[in-house]
Amino acid sequence: MTTLEIILLVINIALLALYITSKFKENKSLSSVIKEVKDDIKQSSEVVSELISKAKDIVFDEAVQKTIKEFIMIVEEKNQLAKSKGEAYLNGDDKKHAVIGRLSEWVSNLTGSTEKAIHFVEDNQSKIEAIIDDYISFSNKMQGKSTLSEAEKIIAEKLLIQSK
Repeated sequence: MTTLEIILLVINIALLALYITSKFKENKSLSSVIKEVKDDIKQSSEVVSELISKAKDIVFDEAVQKTIKEFIMIVEEKNQLAKSKGEAYLNGDDKKHAVIGRLSEWVSNLTGSTEKAIHFVEDNQSKIEAIIDDYISFSNKMQGKSTLSEAEKIIAEKLLIQSK
């Protein structure tokens, strides 16, 4: 054992001793103290279990949107490679399904549940598809644009349309 482990063990034993002696101060019998300790442990484990399950819930936020965009770029890159090699590549809805499939797998890996992943994708499908459509539409407009000023014009147009 390392020094840190020994120190942590001593602290844990001291805390356990304090906890048990605090239960005995109320002049209770040993069996009632043991029962109370069991109830405390059970309650603590339920709270921890609830916190863990809540922590595994995925919220549709900026991190998820960024992940979707990364998956879009991966699918687009694979598509470009397939096109350049003369192999079959994805079009339209197939691209969208590939991105959604990757997102589902990612959520499933994070939550440890394919069921939660399916519910997440179903509940947020319109948002996911809107992000995919916007991003693919923008990247399609950008193909063949060689200067940053042209890209800036497209972004300004998009912002102008959204603000109306």
